[in-house]
Amino acid sequence: MSRVLARTSGAVVFAVIVAGLLGCTSSQKLAAELVAAATPGHLRPVVACWEQEYEASGFQGEYMATFDVEISASEVIRSARVTALEPTGESLSERDTGPFRACLEKAFIGIELPSKADADGPGYSSLVGASVQNYKIAFLGDQDERRKRAGGRQAHVLIGPRADRCQGLYVYHPPRDTSALFTEIALGKSRAAATRGKDLDLHARELQKTYDLQLELEARLRADLADRSLPPANRKRLTEALETARTEARSTGAAIGCKPVEDRR
Repeated sequence: MSRVLARTSGAVVFAVIVAGLLGCTSSQKLAAELVAAATPGHLRPVVACWEQEYEASGFQGEYMATFDVEISASEVIRSARVTALEPTGESLSERDTGPFRACLEKAFIGIELPSKADADGPGYSSLVGASVQNYKIAFLGDQDERRKRAGGRQAHVLIGPRADRCQGLYVYHPPRDTSALFTEIALGKSRAAATRGKDLDLHARELQKTYDLQLELEARLRADLADRSLPPANRKRLTEALETARTEARSTGAAIGCKPVEDRR
């Protein structure tokens, strides 16, 4: 997300829904993988179109876009056609959406979804490619009520950048599964170590990403511990994992000049 948007309105929310799929692979499996893999980090050209449109509109409006998309067996998006682009909520229906529509169709072409999970989210893999119909993306502005509506449409909504990076520059709501987070944190630590002493800016960015993930892991573990039906052994294991996550987040936070929220009160 662009910093221009951050200074003006805090964040842009990007939600994805897959309503229908055609192809040789199980449609349910493809739908789940596509929704998980279609993160802002994996669809940066598409996000850039929305940022431009949102700024040009005076930071107003929201849209529901419907696409037909062709994905090759090598996870590359070969074509995309906008079949509908409808204003929702309090959007200004009289605004010309032609440039936004054209930008979106062009932005999708050539995007290669990662076959394995990376720092920007889960991967997507299909041996035979897929024709996707009624692939929906909700483009939403930064308002709490709209975030909640987006949360009802997609399992995890990325929100950011936050004004206070020490609370996590980018966050997912709700937090993602611990298995994915542990993997991403390990990758983040590896990238941060590889950039130490070489590129200070890149090293700082990798540390911030790792810190964001560690805070998300804390939130996920706290949410899991809120389940009163947890067996004692599981509760003990999760409590220990939470303490470890807090310790590691404090360590990474110290490296980027951040103190835990409780220490700043």
